[in-house]
Amino acid sequence: MQTINEGVDINARQPRAALSWTILAESPLLWAALGLLVIVHYALILWGPFGISGDEAQYWLWARHLAWGYYTKSPLIAGILAFSTWVAGNSLLAVRLLAPWFALALAGVAYGFAREVHGDLHSARLAALFMAGIPVYFLGGLVMTTDVPMLLLWLLALWAFWRASVCRQRQAWLLAGAIVGLGLLAKYNMGVLPAAVLLYLLSHGAGRRHLQTVWPWLGVAVALLILAPNLWWNAQHHWATVRATWGNVTGGEGGWSSWWSFLGGQLGILGVFPFLLFVVALWQERRSWPTGRGAILVWTSLITWVFYAQKSFSGQVDANWPIAAYLGLVIWAAGPLSRAPWRRLALASIAVCAVLIGTVLSLPQLHGLGIPLPSKWYVPFKQTRVWRELAAAAQDRLERAQPAFVVTNFYQYSATLSFYLPTHPFVYYHDFSGEPSKCSIHGNQYLLWPGYEHRIGQNALLVLDGEDAPIPKSWIRQFRSCGTPENVNAASAEVTWHRVTMLLCRDYRGPQRSPEPDSVGRYR
Repeated sequence: MQTINEGVDINARQPRAALSWTILAESPLLWAALGLLVIVHYALILWGPFGISGDEAQYWLWARHLAWGYYTKSPLIAGILAFSTWVAGNSLLAVRLLAPWFALALAGVAYGFAREVHGDLHSARLAALFMAGIPVYFLGGLVMTTDVPMLLLWLLALWAFWRASVCRQRQAWLLAGAIVGLGLLAKYNMGVLPAAVLLYLLSHGAGRRHLQTVWPWLGVAVALLILAPNLWWNAQHHWATVRATWGNVTGGEGGWSSWWSFLGGQLGILGVFPFLLFVVALWQERRSWPTGRGAILVWTSLITWVFYAQKSFSGQVDANWPIAAYLGLVIWAAGPLSRAPWRRLALASIAVCAVLIGTVLSLPQLHGLGIPLPSKWYVPFKQTRVWRELAAAAQDRLERAQPAFVVTNFYQYSATLSFYLPTHPFVYYHDFSGEPSKCSIHGNQYLLWPGYEHRIGQNALLVLDGEDAPIPKSWIRQFRSCGTPENVNAASAEVTWHRVTMLLCRDYRGPQRSPEPDSVGRYR
């Protein structure tokens, strides 16, 4: 069996089983560290301070109502959670069961990809460490969102595109198409990658020659074939996901303040030092990377990043939207940064990221020890805190008036209450500000599900976002009687995470029409 050493061409053919064993045997300390990272992820999931997020609860609910599409997202996340909850039940561990393994797979693929691109083990190891230590990719092992599977599929698709364009493997175009199709089933943001690859190919003669063959277009056909069930679902539901995604792309108000906010968010999720190192590497290698062996990696990353950067001028861009843009850059930068004197700086940047991640994850414990911290530091954790306590407050009121159902005016409240209430009931959502159409870009999956009109004669608990929230008059008219609104503040460690108003009403009589134009008012 051939042993692959540092500096040896790793593209030489050898049996697949031997190659797999070599990959494990050549970097045992790295794989041990990555295995330990999986254990750390599970420990934080089981015993960490962070409960389910509103988005995760929403995806968990989708998994209980499987379909080929959902109002704002593609269906793959629901299928993943349907499997993990079938294995481990309706628990936080079940929801996040596969997240650590996706994170491990991302680092493993980065290792193999960089090893093939650069031909040395230092680059491969550094790429894997970057993928494990960069904050946003580390956090991908703690939560289960649509970004988690999309990142892995993006990196695999980029590897296939690289093989197709650089190594001239024609069948790799078909593989890339299949992976892109799966990626689109994970998140529509995946569509930015083939668009970036197309722009890259059009920019030079060798790339245009690829486009003159049938193989890239067969790859497009494969991607569309895999995406077809989701497109059919959209056609049957007023193109809900397409419209919602397009609304995110074109909507909002931007400007320089939005752009600076975007840049600050990228420094936070990537880490200041890795970000600066990547910029320095691009500058140092400015003569080689535009046309070199890794050109497609850099160009697709830069095109993707510029797409989101320019979007920030026209509207808000969430910090996580461009995270796939850095994947190709990590693979490419692992080459120049693995050489002296940059290698030590790169490893130091990963160590700094690890310290910062540990500090951020320890903020709740530090506050509990009496260490004063600015309240704004807790804002990123709001989505994951004290939902269980909020559900307990709702359950206490529901026990006074069974049978009863729950309605909220915020979809994340509906999803998290469904998750944490003991019997996992379906908690309804209603937009009391108006009646959004079924194809509105500002909506959620609840608009496509049946309402509570059939719950005639039952009692109901209304949960409204905010303290002293105005009680909708249209709601009051639907019941024989209503109690007094109660403010409920969900807090822990002297931090109030959620403020809601709860109102228990009895004997639902069904929708009631009224000539009054004002549907919201104070109820006392």
